[in-house]
Amino acid sequence: MRLPAKARPRLRAALAAALALAALAAAALAGLLAADVRAWRDTLRRDDAAFARSPATPGWRAGAVLPFRLGERVAGVEGDVALRRAVQGFLAVDGVRARLDDALEVEGARAEVENELAGAARAGDRRSASQASDLLGILLFGDTARGAAGDPTRVQESIAAFTDAVRLDPGNVAAKFNLELALRQLAAHGVRVGPGLGGGASTGRRGASGGAAGGGL
Repeated sequence: MRLPAKARPRLRAALAAALALAALAAAALAGLLAADVRAWRDTLRRDDAAFARSPATPGWRAGAVLPFRLGERVAGVEGDVALRRAVQGFLAVDGVRARLDDALEVEGARAEVENELAGAARAGDRRSASQASDLLGILLFGDTARGAAGDPTRVQESIAAFTDAVRLDPGNVAAKFNLELALRQLAAHGVRVGPGLGGGASTGRRGASGGAAGGGL
């Protein structure tokens, strides 16, 4: 169906106006996205400095404008942010001894951090994933030392986390040390570790861990 000749100029004008609006919207979206990317990068620098002064202080939250964490994803910092928060959580729970009045709270906090470390081990690059796996191994092995040594699943998960950390980053000296030390301690107590360890971060209530830089059991 052909439009009347008089209607064609109006249609062309409407299409031109629609294209102009779409171009403006795209430009505005691009500007907001660029601002969010800068905000995430600035947040990492600022909160990393705050973390060095006081590990419990920063939250690594950029206050981005766009939804669905678009700025974080485009900036490529999802894995970095996940690792930083997981390490912060590790420092908060590692070594905390439960009392009768807070045992459930302490156990719940440890479980949450272990899951965060498992997520960080899946989200980051190989080096970051290795660090997360090493820290997870430290928490899991700590669970065995706190009374779960007779649980073969928990023992296997701790050794698997250390093994994953070494596999992901063969240069992770802390993970190698922790793996060797854990195996020696288990052998000294007559605990046998089955074959076939490693092969991905745990996805259950426990996660994958990694040690803080230069960490040990």
